[in-house]
Amino acid sequence: MQAIIRTAHEWGKTVTAHVYTNELMQKMIRFGIDGMEHGSLMNEETAAIMEEKGLYLVPTFSPYEEAVHYDAEAIKLKQPEFRRKLELYKDMLQAGREVICRSHIRLGYGTDFVANHQNYESGYEYEAWMKSGMQPFRALEAATRVNAGILGLQSEIGTLEVGKIADIAAWKRDLMSDAKALLDCAFVMKEGKAYRAESCLE
Repeated sequence: MQAIIRTAHEWGKTVTAHVYTNELMQKMIRFGIDGMEHGSLMNEETAAIMEEKGLYLVPTFSPYEEAVHYDAEAIKLKQPEFRRKLELYKDMLQAGREVICRSHIRLGYGTDFVANHQNYESGYEYEAWMKSGMQPFRALEAATRVNAGILGLQSEIGTLEVGKIADIAAWKRDLMSDAKALLDCAFVMKEGKAYRAESCLE
């Protein structure tokens, strides 16, 4: 892994990894990784290291909602393997979520839905952030400016500025207080052209 990270950096590429445990997260940090996905079992020590080094984390809250905000009936509807995992790790997932929400880690926005929802229903991730006590502006910034930086596209997208690509979305619902607002898009513009918006709630 260290050789992969070093070689990628020599070619001007960034490296991320799918990680959950603190041991693995800290190992990847020592190897020089740029950021990580999930980090669901994170503790305070790992969070502090990531903050100090300015690394990003894409936490993907929504796949674990039934465990973090415990819902035994909803968990029963999952595949047997996933159900066992949620039950086994629910306390650690709850603790890790609290650490992430309290942290000052540079958070990106992603879903890794797998079996939960369709990829275009990423508003469910926003609902999970809101239910976890995350500030709305932090979630929206993660999905726009921070994600653009993670992808190395901050000069083109991520903020509304002169010279950037006119990719814009808007909502009629209050994103500051309505956890389902992001699922009900009212306006979409791609490269300056408006397209018909569709609600995921209909």
